[in-house]
Amino acid sequence: MQGLRSSAIKPVVVLGIVCARYIILPIIGIGIVKTAASFGFLPLDPLFQYVLMLQFTLPPAMTIGTMTQLHNVGQDECSMLMLWTYLIAIPALTVWSTIFLQLLV
Repeated sequence: MQGLRSSAIKPVVVLGIVCARYIILPIIGIGIVKTAASFGFLPLDPLFQYVLMLQFTLPPAMTIGTMTQLHNVGQDECSMLMLWTYLIAIPALTVWSTIFLQLLV
């Protein structure tokens, strides 16, 4: 590993993944949870619905990095994506948690 500049992944790709992960997926999560709740598939407990919505906002799991190490493919790209998604997760989780709580209260 030679640092941030050695990755073959383009900044546009990182930006696209971060946008999909922290903008598009939480919006889809709100729609899915609200729709399921309106059809009666979920309990009326707002905490339960909050946790379900929060699942759409969390950063990717560490098992992806483990799989790239096991198969020895894409380690640099995966580590670069993990770095940026976990850095962006700090403000994104704060903002989306506030939005989810406002929707459920």
